[in-house]
Amino acid sequence: MPLSRHIETIFYISILLLTIIPSIYHIYAVNSISRVVVVELHMAIDEGAVAFIKRSIDLCRDCFLVLSISSNGGYLTSTQRIVSMVIESNVRCVSWIPPGSQAYSAAAIVAFSCNGLYMGSGSVIGAVKPYPSDEKSIEAVKSLLTSLMIRIYGDIDWVRELARDMVEDAKALDYSSAISMGLAKKAENLDDIISDLLSDQGIDVVVLYPNLWEKIISVLSNPVIYSAMLVAGTLLIVVEIFTTGFQGYGVAGAILILLALYSMSLIPPDIVSIALLLSGVALLAVEIFTPGFGVFGISGIVLTAIGMVLTIMSTPLETMTPTIYVVVIGLSSIAGFMAFIGFKGAEAMRIKRKSIQEVLIGSIGIAKTDIGEINPGVVYVANEDWTAYSVKGVVKQGSRVRVVRVEGLKLYVEEYHEV
Repeated sequence: MPLSRHIETIFYISILLLTIIPSIYHIYAVNSISRVVVVELHMAIDEGAVAFIKRSIDLCRDCFLVLSISSNGGYLTSTQRIVSMVIESNVRCVSWIPPGSQAYSAAAIVAFSCNGLYMGSGSVIGAVKPYPSDEKSIEAVKSLLTSLMIRIYGDIDWVRELARDMVEDAKALDYSSAISMGLAKKAENLDDIISDLLSDQGIDVVVLYPNLWEKIISVLSNPVIYSAMLVAGTLLIVVEIFTTGFQGYGVAGAILILLALYSMSLIPPDIVSIALLLSGVALLAVEIFTPGFGVFGISGIVLTAIGMVLTIMSTPLETMTPTIYVVVIGLSSIAGFMAFIGFKGAEAMRIKRKSIQEVLIGSIGIAKTDIGEINPGVVYVANEDWTAYSVKGVVKQGSRVRVVRVEGLKLYVEEYHEV
């Protein structure tokens, strides 16, 4: 066989392998999934939802993600962040609107960020018209929704028309209409989705719900709430500036402002975690050097704990190697030991020390010279020489004396006769 024929045969075999191998890999990857993570996104599309979706994606790098959506919508900025996270993560996911649920406005956009859509009986999707409905916002949302739908269904006329109607006319589709159009597949429960996409043998289903912190962020991301936090934080800082001594108002004000900025998506969660940790350490230091009732110490411990929890929650699980755990445990032990030393030091510093007057008054000493009421002399009291005056008569040199009162560095003494 001529050499050219060998080269041609190798070329065609290479093309065939390059065509078949990705398909085989895709089939193997889908069928080898042993875990399905169901994300119960039954909340407003806000920064709490962003944190929830991020945590879910971090837990689902090698599994199948099902977004179970029941929401009336939310904020465009948060929606864009969720869409970006889902697409950039390359996680295998589908959206599911359970029976009787709805995905309106921003929630509908999130639903189309996955690779497929399932709907249960009585469910609804659509009504993506933004508020306020100015021309710029409408065009931005329409472009985003159109691109997501084309990504799933292809660049077809009815896809573009439906995206336009959902945004401009707030059109919504019920369960039957969406399925008849080919927009969604029927799924009354999770088993329908698993049986449609995966082999349901040996599938481990994990259901995720928003945690406490994500629920708090969801509340704080409301514009009324974070605006009030900004005002309150600023006022607390002003009060701290015009109040004598450290009262802790400034720390509380700074934390409120940081949380407000985080809720507005202006700073990342890492900055909030670091700020909480530093605030907690600062309050612990204040507790050590300032006598009080432990308010600063308790607040410092709480803020430090919250900062640590946020740091752990924002760290992907795959980066937490055994070495990292060993280092964390070691540093925590050192920090705990130093905190114990600081606590004991604070206790020692808070022991009430006697004033010089309390030490000297009543003390017994020796007159080193004659001491008069007008002409002072020298006495030896408390291991030191002092200038002294007699309170009655003249005290002869060598006599024992007792301190009656102290004025500055002058002592007033009387002759002491031991009974």
